[in-house]
Amino acid sequence: MKHSSSNSHGVHAAKPGIGALARSPFQDYRDPCFYMVTITTHLRRSLFGHCADNRATLNETGWLVYHKWHRIAEDYPQIATSTLCIMPDHLHGILQVKERMEKPLGVAIRAFKSQCTSELRKERNDTSFTLWEPGYNDLVVWRRGALAAFTRYLMDNPRRYCLKQKHPDLFRKVSGVRHPHLPAEFSWTGYGNAFLLDRPERQAVVVSRRASDGEITTICDEAVSLAARGVVLVSPFISPGEREVARAVIAAPKGDIILMKPGGFPQKYKPGGRYFDLCAAGRLLILCGSVPAGSEQGYNLSRADCEAMNAACHYIAEASGQEL
Repeated sequence: MKHSSSNSHGVHAAKPGIGALARSPFQDYRDPCFYMVTITTHLRRSLFGHCADNRATLNETGWLVYHKWHRIAEDYPQIATSTLCIMPDHLHGILQVKERMEKPLGVAIRAFKSQCTSELRKERNDTSFTLWEPGYNDLVVWRRGALAAFTRYLMDNPRRYCLKQKHPDLFRKVSGVRHPHLPAEFSWTGYGNAFLLDRPERQAVVVSRRASDGEITTICDEAVSLAARGVVLVSPFISPGEREVARAVIAAPKGDIILMKPGGFPQKYKPGGRYFDLCAAGRLLILCGSVPAGSEQGYNLSRADCEAMNAACHYIAEASGQEL
């Protein structure tokens, strides 16, 4: 693999972290569409209940929020409330704007937050009580099939939450990682199981975009065999062939991955999809290396970026010109 481009996620804006609440510049929030909205409690306090055994159990405050959320459809008939997942310290909800509105969706969301806060201030007899963090995060759902994927994500949230509580060391970002198997000229940030760097066998996975289906199948079979033997596979997993390798290893009962990630880690980052479960099982380490001070680095993934990541993978794997 010599050159790659970023993936399409079926949304207009990446999910920002707290303090980076950016609306999509391409979306008119009055137009019909599905939106996944994320709202967090003030200081991420667990105000809505608790999670155990892969289930979220709401307390009275959680149920109040639940009923206020579904009131959105009553107050704003152009909006339909869809899937809602309330966690101890945040909520994810899908809203559908069914027809063009005079005011943007944010007006309804602010009203919902205000209603919840007002009700709880009355119950607690505390006019200074703060329920929510300012603003909210949203993802605009537009790609075919994305709505079903977002719904599954929301319904699986309690299980992921319990996994993070059970394995906190596997779900944290560590800056300034140093290791003999990492190129010293970069400043490394890691996320996941750093002990994978200590494994005695590591193999770089680099698959050309020109590889045929048959060649990719052969590489996948070899990668799964190596992983089953305890070899850690190291790659950006960006090209179509590399992604096939990642899928094959993740689906296998055994196999560990070091994933080279470009662009750094956003605030409140956590791996998504199948990589989340791989992380919870201690089978994943995500690495991002920054360029030395004074060097230039664009935000778009370039050929040079891909080549630099591949070179780092070979360094980590102690490869000598051999690659899958």
